[in-house]
Amino acid sequence: MKYNEYDDKILKHLQSLELMILKDFIKICEENDLTYYMYAGSLLGAIRHNGFIPWDDDLDVIMFRDDFEKFKKIFNSPNDKYKLLSIETEKDYFHLLSKLMLNNTKFEEKWVNQVDFNIGINIDIFVLDDLSDNKLKRSFQLKKSFLYNKLLIMSKIKLDDLPFITKVITHVGYHILNLFRIKPSTINKKCLSFLKKYKNPNAEYVFDISANANEYPQIFRKSDFESIKRIKFEDIEVNVPANYDYILKSLYGDYMQLPPKEDRYNHITETLDFGPYEL
Repeated sequence: MKYNEYDDKILKHLQSLELMILKDFIKICEENDLTYYMYAGSLLGAIRHNGFIPWDDDLDVIMFRDDFEKFKKIFNSPNDKYKLLSIETEKDYFHLLSKLMLNNTKFEEKWVNQVDFNIGINIDIFVLDDLSDNKLKRSFQLKKSFLYNKLLIMSKIKLDDLPFITKVITHVGYHILNLFRIKPSTINKKCLSFLKKYKNPNAEYVFDISANANEYPQIFRKSDFESIKRIKFEDIEVNVPANYDYILKSLYGDYMQLPPKEDRYNHITETLDFGPYEL
C-alpha cells in the first residue's frame, strides 16, 4: 500500500488547487482546439464519484501526441503562475509524462533530494502514441518502450520502495548509467525518435508509454478515444473517452467497487507547501 492519510481540510484544499490547475489547462485546450481526456484515477473519479476519488491527491489527463506537442509550443512562454515540467525543461526530469505545476508551491516525494528541480502541486499530462498494427512489431515496440521508461527513471534516481531483487537491479542500473554519464535527455531523445517510426494516423492501437517503473505500457484501441463524452467533475464538466468503460476495466477491473483501504493509493509526500495559496 502506498497511502497517505491526509487531514481532511488539507486534502480538500490540495484538491481545490489541482482543480484550479485543471480549469486553466482546459481553458488553454479549448482556446487552441486541443483535445484532452480525463485519465487513470481522475477518469475513475469522474465516472464513479463525479469528481475526485475521496482519498486521491492528484489529477491525470491524457492527450494524443500531436495535441500534446502543440500544447508544449503554446505553453513555451514565461508564466508567473505555472511551469510545464518535462524532460525538455529540466535536465534531471525522468518521466515520460509531463506535469503542469503551480509555481511557488511544493508537492515533493522522498526522491526529491536526488534531483535538481523543484516539484510543486501539479496535474499529470500523459500522452498516447501510435502502436504498430503488426503484432510482432507491436510486441517489440512495447518491450523497447518499457525499457526506455525504466532506463529514464534509473538514470536519475535510486528506487528504494521495491522488492529486494528489483531494488538491487535498479540500483545497479543507476550506477552504470551514471558511470557512463548517460543523461535522461539522451534516453528521452532516443525514445521519441523510436516512437516516431510508428507514427500512423490510421493506427488501430495506441498506448501510454509512461507507466510506472514496474508496469507494462497500457494499450488501448484508438477508437476508444475518438468520441468524447462530457461528464461532471466537481463543479465543472470534463472530457472523457466515449468508451471509458473498456478503458477503466483495462486499468482497474471492477472499477465501480470501492477498494479496501489496504489497496488504496495516493502519494507519500515529504513536503506539501501551499505557498501563497495557503489555507
